[in-house]
Amino acid sequence: MLLVALFALVSTTVSAQFYKPKRVAITEVVDKSGEMAEGTKTFIRSALTDAITNSEGYVGFATICFVSLEVDFDKTGNISSSTLTYVEKQEGDYILVSEVTPLDKRTVLLNARIVSVSDGKIVSSSSVRTVADIDCLRSACNQLCFKLVGAI
Repeated sequence: MLLVALFALVSTTVSAQFYKPKRVAITEVVDKSGEMAEGTKTFIRSALTDAITNSEGYVGFATICFVSLEVDFDKTGNISSSTLTYVEKQEGDYILVSEVTPLDKRTVLLNARIVSVSDGKIVSSSSVRTVADIDCLRSACNQLCFKLVGAI
């Protein structure tokens, strides 16, 4: 019995040493309409970072400065190879790109994509419609994150 307990302890310790969470860089929120307040976009980015970080096996980071992010949600959602290389050098595995679109005075659509840094392919994409207040936005970001990380 003691031998089994010792083996379980050693195997848990060894596996924890080799376990590396998936690192997801969260970009600034894109607002092509120009109607969203900077504070709202910052809150969405923060809520997405929290949601990713609170997902088991993932760590979100929003401290990377994306100087030349080339994203086009309307067409391909591609990110430049120089941006992918930059994030990869920061030891990132994925990039989360998000966009907010006002639908009316109270409602917004949040779109997000997770892009693999290794090959630039979109590995997960989803959207959620929500009321544009702080409590609803946080809940929507959690829901969006759940959909995204479930696919990677």
